Amino acid sequence: MTGKKEAFINIDSSFGSKVKLGNGEHVEVKGKGRIGVTTKQESKVIHDTLYVPELDENLLSIGQLLEHGYSLNFENRECRIFDSKRRNVAVVKMTSNRSFSLSLNYEKNFSMMAREDNDSCLWHKRLGHLNYNSLKLLYQKKMVYGLPIIEEKSGVCEGCMLGKHHRQPFPKGGAWRAKQVLELVHRDVCDPMNTLSHAKNRYFILFIDDFTRMTWVYFMRQKSEVFGIFKKFKAFVEKQSGRFIKVLRSDRGKEYTSNEFHKFCEDGVERQLTVGYTPQQNGVSERKNQTVMEVAKSMLFEKGL
Repeated sequence: MTGKKEAFINIDSSFGSKVKLGNGEHVEVKGKGRIGVTTKQESKVIHDTLYVPELDENLLSIGQLLEHGYSLNFENRECRIFDSKRRNVAVVKMTSNRSFSLSLNYEKNFSMMAREDNDSCLWHKRLGHLNYNSLKLLYQKKMVYGLPIIEEKSGVCEGCMLGKHHRQPFPKGGAWRAKQVLELVHRDVCDPMNTLSHAKNRYFILFIDDFTRMTWVYFMRQKSEVFGIFKKFKAFVEKQSGRFIKVLRSDRGKEYTSNEFHKFCEDGVERQLTVGYTPQQNGVSERKNQTVMEVAKSMLFEKGL
């Protein structure tokens, strides 16, 4: 609601009603229309605004904002208003009398029209955020009908930043290789499968000898079986090879960091745990996981299963 008639883009003066204020008084509504305001992002339209001449202060309805796709967050003595695309429209500080006073600039020159937009940035977005060099190539080779001359835009595309952001590759020279059998053993549990095996197994665990790259695969129904399987594996390979496991490398999964696992390895097995959220440090196991999954999927797809 507002008492400023000059703020409206358009107004229906035939609309009449009454509004009850907080003090119980009723005031006349002498019109309803739209108001244009300028925000941090772009010009916005406030619909269904009531014209109340007796009103000294403008009132913005939180309920109406929510109905039009906006969201509000009250925190740390301020209110943040976001539009339907989660873009920050305004930040309103709480005043000394615990109210939130929002200052907006009125936009008088508002126009709505349909137009053909051949902006290079728009074509960049239309074609899946394709890089500008490739867009220029599409134009030069006439590979896309209707594509205009592409001009590379300066600045950063937020969609590209969020969607294409990735870590730099880890240095390859930093890893050391074992010089004897069982000097270093890698292990990893593959994530649960959507489809159970015939034996009702959902996981598998890999043990890889770093020196020979010999791999052992064990299937499991639950992750809690990891400790028991490791004891069986350790006893088997040490008796068969005549050597002992010296170093065991894995990620920080809970199945590897239990107290019983830690106590069992105190007898002479060195534990190497990777940094959290850094699977590159356990690359041997991660790559073997991928190989095993590719083999399984290839056989399933080839047989139509």
